[in-house]
Amino acid sequence: MKTISKNYLTTKQVKIFTALILTGILSVGNDLAFIKNASATPKNILPDTANEILEVTNKNNGLPLPVARAVLRDVSSRNQGVLPSKLKIVAYNQQTWRDGCLGLPKPDEFCTQALVPGWRVIVSNGSQNWIYHTNSNGRSLRLANSATPVNNQSKKLPTSVKNAVLAAASQLTGLPTSRVRIVNFKQITTDGCLGLPRPGEACIEIAQQAWEVNVQAGKQRLVYRANRDGSQVRLNQTASSSALPKSIADAILADAEEELGLPVSRLRIVKVERREWPDRCLGISEPLILCAPSVVSGWRVTVSDGQQRLVYRVGEPDTIKLDKQASKITVNNSLKPLPIPTSELPPLLDSSVVFRQISSGGFVGRTYETVLLADGLLIRTRIGDANDSERSVHRVSLQKLRQFQQLLAAKGANEFQNLSYPAPSGAADYISYTLTSSNGTVQYNDISQNRLPQNLQVVVAAWNQLLRETQE
Repeated sequence: MKTISKNYLTTKQVKIFTALILTGILSVGNDLAFIKNASATPKNILPDTANEILEVTNKNNGLPLPVARAVLRDVSSRNQGVLPSKLKIVAYNQQTWRDGCLGLPKPDEFCTQALVPGWRVIVSNGSQNWIYHTNSNGRSLRLANSATPVNNQSKKLPTSVKNAVLAAASQLTGLPTSRVRIVNFKQITTDGCLGLPRPGEACIEIAQQAWEVNVQAGKQRLVYRANRDGSQVRLNQTASSSALPKSIADAILADAEEELGLPVSRLRIVKVERREWPDRCLGISEPLILCAPSVVSGWRVTVSDGQQRLVYRVGEPDTIKLDKQASKITVNNSLKPLPIPTSELPPLLDSSVVFRQISSGGFVGRTYETVLLADGLLIRTRIGDANDSERSVHRVSLQKLRQFQQLLAAKGANEFQNLSYPAPSGAADYISYTLTSSNGTVQYNDISQNRLPQNLQVVVAAWNQLLRETQE
């Protein structure tokens, strides 16, 4: 009985052990099947092999798998309504980009100036195309277009529209039309002003068919709108990524606002042209300033309110000058001067003094006197400083002194007539300046400086330049 019982128990143990092994095998099999199914699910999103990814293959120069996967992943993440399983890479070619932005800089972006080997890749789902620029391994990529309908070719851009847009982009950027290309286009419905009214313009409120055309011109991405035959073309400044930095555009509009005495909402940059200026003065000479001959890259920027026009010269990186000869100001914005009461006139100059400035006001509220002597000494003191602790003495070269005296005689003879150019009513915290020459006195303030008579502005600019040079 004991033997039978032992054999029975042994047999039973073997059966149990065998059952456990079989159960484990089935469990592992199920787990493997689950893992296989789970890992197979993403295959439609990011295929595992280049053959599944690429519709175009080239054994000698094939698109690296990491690049293909990175591009497809980006398309999927950007477009929620696009089925990943429908995406295919339909074309690609090797490129060497000219900068770290892969030839697609963003507005105001600084791009590393270095040659970057990479790829140009076109992805399609059958109805739309996406064009990408990447580096060699796909870790850096940029979308060149948001989405171009594949059937765009069925709606061809009229030749007249194409030529008009290319001509406008060429004129704006200064590039030949051979270096300007149309990236994509679409038909839109807009009004008689193409949805881009100019200041003070009345637009026909009738829906009209038009074209919106995206243009690549060098480093600039420009967006134009044109009517059906191209007879009217307008730049969409807001949608365009102009190479003119926003900080410079804002500075120009702020200066134009002050020059014209108009709110910035009534002003618009209507034209930007790429230019090469002949010297550091941007081709506009100034009194007492020596302009070093050196080619300076920049722009010619035109601002308008619909009637008046201001033309600015810009030199990289941040030099801005108003070209008054090229500008057209129809409204006289000069201030009307008032006679200075005799009791408020400062003392006459001593025979040893060439010029005097008294400045007062501002946040600090202190008053300073600066005098230029006939021997070239420039002395600045604070009025009321008992210890004379803020006195400063500099020397102006005799050549600079003579130049300033000649300018003063030529431009200031009729301006120093004991007149005051007052600040606007309600203005506060401004600095008042009282300038005195041998001819008389003139008063003005920093708020209205740009609205002084032209000759007086020249004298003020030359004097301020003299002060800056002695402090450097």
